[in-house]
Amino acid sequence: MLRRCVLMAAGLLAAPLARARGWSPEAPLRLIVPFPPGAGIDVLARQLAAVVQGDLGQVVVVENRPGGGTLVATEAMLRTPPDGQAMLMVANSFTVNPSLHRPSPYDPLRQFTPLALLTEVPHVLVAHPALATDFAGFLEKARRPGPGLSFGSNGQGTSLHLGAEHLKLLAGLNATHVPYRGTPQVMTDLIAGRVDYMYGNLPDVLPMLRDGRLRALALAAPRRSGFLPDLPSLGELGFPAAISDSWYGVVMPAGGRPEIAARLSAAWLAVLARPEVAAKLREQGFDILGQGPEGFATRIRRDAGVYAEVIRVAQLKPE
Repeated sequence: MLRRCVLMAAGLLAAPLARARGWSPEAPLRLIVPFPPGAGIDVLARQLAAVVQGDLGQVVVVENRPGGGTLVATEAMLRTPPDGQAMLMVANSFTVNPSLHRPSPYDPLRQFTPLALLTEVPHVLVAHPALATDFAGFLEKARRPGPGLSFGSNGQGTSLHLGAEHLKLLAGLNATHVPYRGTPQVMTDLIAGRVDYMYGNLPDVLPMLRDGRLRALALAAPRRSGFLPDLPSLGELGFPAAISDSWYGVVMPAGGRPEIAARLSAAWLAVLARPEVAAKLREQGFDILGQGPEGFATRIRRDAGVYAEVIRVAQLKPE
């Protein structure tokens, strides 16, 4: 699987590289990350930026701008010139916010240019060890009448939030959402028992699962993961529609010269085509996607529709 993904990335890379030779950045580049330091997307951004800067010939500086369910960073990028000197690392929330907020704060494809869809990771339903020992015990407690349970997320409108809301709808859970500014913050409170459960990205929660600070209840995927072979998937537990993941990609403001977007896209895909980079990401729990602008745009359109329906049915409002 990994070898096939690497070869696909290499094939996607050839044409954009040929078109992109006419532009090079004139100064250090900025890669804006809409989450705080230590989050999975931040770790990925720094890891890949250290490699892509060699291809681009300029340092890539990672800047964290968390807040507003990623709106702070995204709206700041809208005010940035489309000259290729600044890029935005995005996740699923990029497709959620246009439906969650009224009026819609931005159009993800009209106001931004997709460059590369990089990786994705499955979500894991995790809880404080005192809550339940397995998914059946979790369901029993989460369906009780009364005040109900609390579930945290790394911010309203993120994939961790929407994935947990979708499970709440499908399983009939009695639970209240508690948004945080980032994954490290919500996991701190989950370990302390101040919230009951959450969806977590697989690479983020693995250390806490291995040392017993958190307990995994289910994998939000169609099948089990090699990282957690004894953990049942929601697909086999009777909730095949409750599949949830986090993907990460890079965009820039729309309106830039085509050769700029082509050059940046090719550089990001070239990073994923490196066997040593792909192998390290796989070891950390990331699945390599390596899709260029067209594939990324297709994913944005698809997820925007899916999340819009979850928001409508769950009657979610900005918090």
